[in-house]
Amino acid sequence: MTLEIDRIYCGDCLDLMREMPDKSVDTIITDPPFFLPAEHYQSRKDWGGRRFSDTSVLRVFWETVITEAVRVLNPNGHLFVFCNCDSYPVFYVPMYDRFHKTKSLVWDKTRVGLGHIFRHQHELIIWGRHAHSVYLDDHKLRSDVLKFPATLSQERDHPVEKPEALLMELIAPTTPLDGVVFDPFAGSGTTLSAAKKLGRHYIGAELDPAWHGVADRKVNAANEQVRLFDDEAFA
Repeated sequence: MTLEIDRIYCGDCLDLMREMPDKSVDTIITDPPFFLPAEHYQSRKDWGGRRFSDTSVLRVFWETVITEAVRVLNPNGHLFVFCNCDSYPVFYVPMYDRFHKTKSLVWDKTRVGLGHIFRHQHELIIWGRHAHSVYLDDHKLRSDVLKFPATLSQERDHPVEKPEALLMELIAPTTPLDGVVFDPFAGSGTTLSAAKKLGRHYIGAELDPAWHGVADRKVNAANEQVRLFDDEAFA
């Protein structure tokens, strides 16, 4: 296929990636779907509760996705994957096998969430890079704990939408100007909007037509914002 940049494809990301050329994107940032291990409620108590083997479907799915993702990723590139503590082992092991370096970043949402004791306040981001992955040395000190307030529920276009500022912080040092950011699970398109506002190109895939429409509108708004800024700069 002829790959079009600055476009969000409506369809299965695996179908798209299988048609994409090798080494065609510079950075992959995504928040893939995951689920908590199942709870078993049989009457016999000795059958126990949840089992890690319940994640086997997710593991097989992710193995397929990450294999294609590494193929389309530039050898100088980076891959970031959002996850939680339950899904972390499923996502981490296949990445460890495929990248020279893997590291866990912590997104500190700066506000305590729901729960009882030790309430939820963070999310994990697995960062994979190759031996020759490059980054922008802008002399800015960056911690592996990224403190960005979570997008308020009433301001989200998607239930698990990430703050645009956080995504910009991941894109800016790892993606060259005019480089391509790819999100195979685009959701509401915030990663792609952040890329556009930073002067990077984007490619997205979103299976759900409704979310694809939301993402398209968000990225179109970012395109218009960038155009107006450019017009003002050269006025």
